[in-house]
Amino acid sequence: MFESKHLVVFTGAGISTESGLPDFRGPDGIWTRQAKGLLPKTRDFSSAEPNAGHMAIVELQRVGKLDFLISQNVDNLHLKSGIHPDLLAEFREYLLTITQFSQMFTAGG
Repeated sequence: MFESKHLVVFTGAGISTESGLPDFRGPDGIWTRQAKGLLPKTRDFSSAEPNAGHMAIVELQRVGKLDFLISQNVDNLHLKSGIHPDLLAEFREYLLTITQFSQMFTAGG
């Protein structure tokens, strides 16, 4: 990692579970609970704090190794941890679905 010329980090909900936020597909995840007919557990994202995983990425930024961070998260913990906004792209799964839907019609599907 430290020998790489261009380091891009990609994170999902798993990085924030240590901060007390639920993931989506884990044993007690949002989609897992929904598939079992259970309501998802609610959590106030604003009270969550960055954890060691978030801070490790901030350290990569601090030493000049992080070129870019792509996150699927909606919790803003990367920004709260100190990641520079210019190095962060927040990608949501529904965007992929919309893009695929648009491409289907563009391709004549």
